[in-house]
Amino acid sequence: MGNYLKKKALRNIFGDHLIYLGKKNKKICVVSCDLKSATKTSGFFKIFPKRSFEVGIAEANGLGVATGLALKGFIPVISSFGAFITGKFLEIRTSISYNDVPVKIIGTHGGFIGKDGATQSGTQDLSLMTSLPNFEVFQPCSPIETKKILNYIVKSKKPSYVRICRNEVGEVYDKNFKFLPGIHKELIKSKVNVIISSGPLIFNCSDAIKILKKKNIKTGLINVNSFKPFNFKLMEKLLKNKKNVLVVEDHVSQGGLSGLVYETIAKSKMSKINLKSLNLDEKFSESGTPNDLEKINGFDSNNIAKTFYEKFKLAK
Repeated sequence: MGNYLKKKALRNIFGDHLIYLGKKNKKICVVSCDLKSATKTSGFFKIFPKRSFEVGIAEANGLGVATGLALKGFIPVISSFGAFITGKFLEIRTSISYNDVPVKIIGTHGGFIGKDGATQSGTQDLSLMTSLPNFEVFQPCSPIETKKILNYIVKSKKPSYVRICRNEVGEVYDKNFKFLPGIHKELIKSKVNVIISSGPLIFNCSDAIKILKKKNIKTGLINVNSFKPFNFKLMEKLLKNKKNVLVVEDHVSQGGLSGLVYETIAKSKMSKINLKSLNLDEKFSESGTPNDLEKINGFDSNNIAKTFYEKFKLAK
């Protein structure tokens, strides 16, 4: 695992890298829904005012504007809280998905977002977006992964949804990391036990694995950055001969990471795997700091480790 010392919020990485991409490609434009400051697109607005469009508190209208821009050959990036933008499902489905228009939707504040409020925390967004034909759906866990995914989507001819967290996180990759859609990354290898996660929880899972190691329970870690396309064959290969698998996600399991892993096992008939999940089924996130919310809901490193050895009866 990489550098924990220089933690950065991925929404800030998004905003800064968007400016970099805007300088390289004049077709990139940004649509804001009265959240320039929160989604960190205000810098793009200042540098490229003629390529910036503020629609106000009107995500549905913004999606229509972005669709029109894409149909005219531009590369529109529309940003809002993931909970808000995916809430305009009809407009995304009918205008963008149905017509296969390459609009780039950035949903910030996914998972445990902080004190903004429970209703502003996106915990069902991946489920909605992976259900749509033509869409590609990604979630980065680190600054480098965020930049590489953004590099990819602005060149892609497909509509995209990128779920970006508010949390400050470290790094797991070096600058030579290559992002390819559908390719899961085995960050820590292990023969028997493995945790599968995505986004900022990768770091909590990594710390949990260190705790488990002290109990002589060696555990691997798989990072899923691509929910659609999702490479079932690769996941099957990574899980081959594994015994205990725990999926950790700040999202509901239906249409989320747990569902994809369960589907992998069902398709491959790997019936000997003990699969458990830690998620937010039948629950909304509360309002509070990300660290407090993770602890309350059992997603901090100590609780993830405890969940692992208790669910698989490995406690000593």
